[in-house]
Amino acid sequence: MLNPDMLERLLDISRQMAETRALDPLLKFAMGEVLEFVQAEFGYLILLDDEGELDFRVRQNNKGKEIDEPDTQISHTIFDKVIKKRESVIIADAFADEEFQEAKSVLDLKILSVMCAPLISKDELFGALYVENRSARGVFEDEDLKPLEYFAAHAAVAIENAMLNDDLEARVVSRTVELKRTVDELEREIEARKRAEAELQKLAITDPLTNVYNRRYFDETVESELERTRRHNLNLSVAMVDLDHFKEINDNYGHVTGDIVLQTMADCFVSNLRKIDVVGRYGGDEFVILMPESDKEQAHNATERLRKKVITRVRKIQKFAHPITASMGLFTLAGDTEIAMKDFIDRADQALYDAKKAGRNRVSVWGGEGAAK
Repeated sequence: MLNPDMLERLLDISRQMAETRALDPLLKFAMGEVLEFVQAEFGYLILLDDEGELDFRVRQNNKGKEIDEPDTQISHTIFDKVIKKRESVIIADAFADEEFQEAKSVLDLKILSVMCAPLISKDELFGALYVENRSARGVFEDEDLKPLEYFAAHAAVAIENAMLNDDLEARVVSRTVELKRTVDELEREIEARKRAEAELQKLAITDPLTNVYNRRYFDETVESELERTRRHNLNLSVAMVDLDHFKEINDNYGHVTGDIVLQTMADCFVSNLRKIDVVGRYGGDEFVILMPESDKEQAHNATERLRKKVITRVRKIQKFAHPITASMGLFTLAGDTEIAMKDFIDRADQALYDAKKAGRNRVSVWGGEGAAK
């Protein structure tokens, strides 16, 4: 029978083990308590893995120092008997014990007193508590075995619960990692789809050669800007531009050079206009430029400056046999004047025709105004 003090202490240790849910802290606590509880010099808490191999989860002396190479520091003869028979063993003097006195481990390690109790929960054996003394015989007596068995029984339940808890937490962590990986993959897929949709949207509104807006999108933009211009009583200007004698460039220097010329023109327009201005390719070598909130004078100054810049840029591509020039037609809508989108564009186109008719290399304003440089 356990005396009341020992029973109370055992119950207190059991309560603390039950409250410790993480496995490793529980095992270290249990080992420290059992060494003090039975006054042992060395202690090992050994678990069996799925293949029956020994897992020395805790191995320490009564000073708390970890024991190196624990597999060589216990009597496997004694331990194997406990595991095989699932029964506790107590040996007061191993050198005097008929069963173990000739065991090689007892002789080599000079083991004197040993106790070993199996860890069993729900009839499942998953390890053992092994304690020993080497400094004196008779340290463990028969009445010491029962407290160790009680301790092992409580420890087994607490260890099994902690193992289940660790397994559950590991599965939760694994599931969380898996879910995060899935979420990350979904996010990457969503981003890829967004980029693809943005690219498709860009392709739908962009001229593939020059990377400026195509005619369909430009016309839609003109419609919305005309409505805004009427609503707020603003000015809106539009310019048509093409390179004079562009066909000769294609004929004499090839379509690759012709494409480079068109790309250069588009880049020059975009880089020398305001952010609110809109550039579109209207067909062939013809570009159209929409300039919101620009009156006739502002638009004329801007297009004339742009015409000179584009000529300079194109001339840098290579040495052409004939001078490179450009013509532009400009129309400005003032105030809340009602006009159809087609007529709005046609007037700039007519002004461009006037620039060509007047000798090219100039900006012509719808209504007869023009300048040549």
